[in-house]
Amino acid sequence: MGDTVGAVLVPVLTAGSVVAAAIATPLVSGIVQARSGDRLRASVAANLELVDKLRSREQEWQQEIDSVNDLLRRQVAQIRDRDQAELDRRREWSALFVVAFLYLLGVPLLVLFYRLDQWWAWTLYWALLIFLIAMTIAGIDRAVHPPAPTDEEDQSGVTPAPA
Repeated sequence: MGDTVGAVLVPVLTAGSVVAAAIATPLVSGIVQARSGDRLRASVAANLELVDKLRSREQEWQQEIDSVNDLLRRQVAQIRDRDQAELDRRREWSALFVVAFLYLLGVPLLVLFYRLDQWWAWTLYWALLIFLIAMTIAGIDRAVHPPAPTDEEDQSGVTPAPA
């Protein structure tokens, strides 16, 4: 009984941990980037308030006002660039469907190869596992960072037919 549980549990946990790590990495980086964007916006607000306070003082603060104004221009440009990139970002979910299809076919084969416990089954097991890991990484990368659309796709909104 313990052997059968281990025979099924090991491949499932292996595949599950690979998928979890591949999905968690973009999510965590997105959260970190959102926090830095919030900090940047808060810094812009604080700097605008600082410039207003310095302007109400005498002319002796003009150099500092100019310095903070230059900083504000750079910060606003960075916020604009981030917002523009967010608007232009696309996702290609079909790549994740391909990965799910590969898992639908591959996980039962992994379980079968694991349970056979032969040298050739182990060779196929590791080859298939490495293939599934590589396809998971490639599929998630393709979904999160799809190729840029061509000029024809941008103008027509439709993917051109292959020649």
